[in-house]
Amino acid sequence: MYRNMASLKQGIKMIHFAAKNKGLFKFSSVTVTELVLRRRYLLRCEPLLWNINLCQVHMSALKMAKKGKKHKAKVNVTSSADPNILDLNAVNGEMQKVLENLQQEFVKTLTLRTSHGALDHIQVTTKDGKFPLNNLAQISSKTPTTLSINMSSFPQALDSAVKALQNSGMNLNPQVQGAVITVPIPKVTKEHRETLAKTAKSICDKAKVNLRNVRGNFLTKIKKSKSDTSKDVIFQLEKQLQQVLENHNDKADEMLTAKSKELIGK
Repeated sequence: MYRNMASLKQGIKMIHFAAKNKGLFKFSSVTVTELVLRRRYLLRCEPLLWNINLCQVHMSALKMAKKGKKHKAKVNVTSSADPNILDLNAVNGEMQKVLENLQQEFVKTLTLRTSHGALDHIQVTTKDGKFPLNNLAQISSKTPTTLSINMSSFPQALDSAVKALQNSGMNLNPQVQGAVITVPIPKVTKEHRETLAKTAKSICDKAKVNLRNVRGNFLTKIKKSKSDTSKDVIFQLEKQLQQVLENHNDKADEMLTAKSKELIGK
């Protein structure tokens, strides 16, 4: 039997080697003991030292497991395991639309320099429903640092337009003069950039929810086919659907990363 720290470390290495070759990533105390006994590294040491040994092995094994998950093989999604049940082109098409809408939201909502075009998309809630601001008003540049919004065509929507501007997340401070709303163009501050970056994350999260909803719709169709389709095919179809979702989630993350760098200025 070995009682020094060098032997202890050697024992841990042997356990790691066995785990790597046998695919054992989570250890119980019994498993560890058996592995150690087989290699004559069971130590007559203090209980605390033995607990540390177990902890080191367990944490190392978990890291190995997590590392393995990150590099798991991707499922082939070039062709469906059963095109009659799952049309991968349709799945990709609907998820691509979600990403296109995400890009449009980034362009419309997240702008560092406010211009009259950036205000067009702002939705104004009226008694008759929601309308884009440019449908209710004439928007123009009054000065290089001020925008003018003429609400004379729909004066009844003036208050709603002011509220929509204030809640746009664009750091706007509208000022009313009769039927005209004057909007000073805000300076691009660090706080404003950070606020826009947070908004970008929120918009991306909503897009991912929409992607999961698309997956859910197609998953329902797959489950309806369980009665007359083999379990292996159903399992493969579910894996393919999940892989398509993960592919589009990765694209959404890439879009968010690019947009965040643009907004933060790094």
